[in-house]
Amino acid sequence: MKKYYILFVAFLSILCVSWDQERYPTPPACKGRLFYIQHSNGINTFVYDANFISGGRLSETKPINVSRLNYEDKDGQREELSNMQRKMAYGVDATKTGDNKFDFTLAAYPQKKLSLNVKSCGTPSVHININGQDMVLHKMFLHCNKLGTNVSLIDFYGKDPKTGKAVKQQLALN
Repeated sequence: MKKYYILFVAFLSILCVSWDQERYPTPPACKGRLFYIQHSNGINTFVYDANFISGGRLSETKPINVSRLNYEDKDGQREELSNMQRKMAYGVDATKTGDNKFDFTLAAYPQKKLSLNVKSCGTPSVHININGQDMVLHKMFLHCNKLGTNVSLIDFYGKDPKTGKAVKQQLALN
């Protein structure tokens, strides 16, 4: 009986987290939007946009612009990252790997490599492999402790690059 109770509570927890994410705002689409990150401690959203300089070329020194959409206080107003956000969590470290191609990592998780490239039609995309699943990344959702100092689980949402079908993967940290 106790086993079924634990399974039921776990199911409700997953259901509540999924439902809770539904209440989060979706940032407006814009040309060059790569992906965005949201977390369980608030509805502010961190957006990652391709930094085109001219002729469909990415900036070689800063190929990705990262900013915060403040939904809690300012109705989604775009804000620059604080130094702490940039250095400890949401900033990127990019390395050029080819013509209009970069590998990069996020400050909070430098072990996981993401790849940015621009298709011949001029559309940028970020590719990542999670649990053996390749995907074109659209969104990440971080499950944080109450203080926001630890992430235990990350949900990755995107599309399978071969089939175009929606995919979701979870990565447990610790």
